[in-house]
Amino acid sequence: MSEILNTWLGRKIDCECGQQHEIPIRRIVIERDAMKQVAHYLNENGYREVTLVADARTYEVAGGKLREWLEHAQIKVSLSVIRQNAMGEVAANEEAIVQTLLDTPLSSEVLIVVGSGTLHDIVRFVAHRTKRPFLSVPTAPSVDGFASVGAPLIVRGFKMTIPAGAPEAIFADLALLAQAPQAMIAAGFGDMLGKHTSLADWSLGRVLLDEHYCELSARLTREAVELCTAHVEEIAQRTDLGLLKLTEGLILSGLSMLLVGHSRPASGAEHHLSHYWEMVLLQQRRRALLHGAKVGVATVLMAQRYEALLGITASEAAARLAQSQAPSELTDAERIRQAYGAMAEQVIAENFPANGKGVDAAALKARIVQKWGDVQAIAQAVPASEQLSVWLEAVQGPVTTEQLGVEPELVEASLQDALFVRNRFTILRLLRLL
Repeated sequence: MSEILNTWLGRKIDCECGQQHEIPIRRIVIERDAMKQVAHYLNENGYREVTLVADARTYEVAGGKLREWLEHAQIKVSLSVIRQNAMGEVAANEEAIVQTLLDTPLSSEVLIVVGSGTLHDIVRFVAHRTKRPFLSVPTAPSVDGFASVGAPLIVRGFKMTIPAGAPEAIFADLALLAQAPQAMIAAGFGDMLGKHTSLADWSLGRVLLDEHYCELSARLTREAVELCTAHVEEIAQRTDLGLLKLTEGLILSGLSMLLVGHSRPASGAEHHLSHYWEMVLLQQRRRALLHGAKVGVATVLMAQRYEALLGITASEAAARLAQSQAPSELTDAERIRQAYGAMAEQVIAENFPANGKGVDAAALKARIVQKWGDVQAIAQAVPASEQLSVWLEAVQGPVTTEQLGVEPELVEASLQDALFVRNRFTILRLLRLL
């Protein structure tokens, strides 16, 4: 077991942030041959019938062998191999969710997901809605969502995160992770670099809107990123140590979200750009891009915007705010309809909930002027975009939107309209006031 992660398992914490946090995960194993421990865990906890969820690729590389081991241990296994969509990809959408539900017998006691981020999102939602536990067997260290509670799903073409549940246990087999394509390892590293800007965005929400903020969760997220950047060469070389530290970082980031019950510590404007690109590619019936690869590139873009804040003095900020036109709900709703098309009403509901309290633009502008020193301190804490680029290059990940395969028109549209993907205060929402 990972000592870094083991100290958090099964804990209830009365936190200084005013909330009680709970981590229900019972076991995390990150080592070679970790997958062989799944059967023992199931027997130890009295599970006799399971549903194993994979796709064709992950079943071939790991699911089939795991099924053999489980059946040898006298555990009954039902199988759900998620089908590809019209683009030849597995997507966390309504069709995949229904397939998983139909493939899971009523007598099945637990779900086991063998795969990376998308399969985890499907199983997390199904397990939560059917009140079953699930076990995680990652096949690539590509995302930080293994331990988290949110399930990012594509519902009627719109990417939305639905609260669900954490896995009961995680078995990350280093020998299996070492077989993952380099692009997926780089994607996991890119997803982790995104925490630098997501934490900055969360801090903006705390300073400017008095948003609830948990320093413990933020500290775990920072530690998770540092585990990865401190071992970038080992990660690039795919050594056991590098894969261990990357996986620990990804899971620790998931635990930070688990503590507060939402993705704020690990998902800011860089994720909103990623989701926007994903939704547009889906609408255009183009192949998806790796989530972490998108996040890594978007993090560089957001870091550039934080750098720009450092060149604005308090008096210049005040002058810009005095001259800028505060957006109204009416103009934003029209803008959303133009940008999001058929998804617009869902996006409007996200940004202007029926029972929600809107932000007073004049009060917010005054608060920005008052807190400009804090805003610049937050920006100062974000690593330079050049440093982020060096890290991404080291693991052979894309650095620019050109390398990623996102055209300039889509980049420009996302910088204008991705802020509406989530109703959260981020650097993008700050910049349109300046």
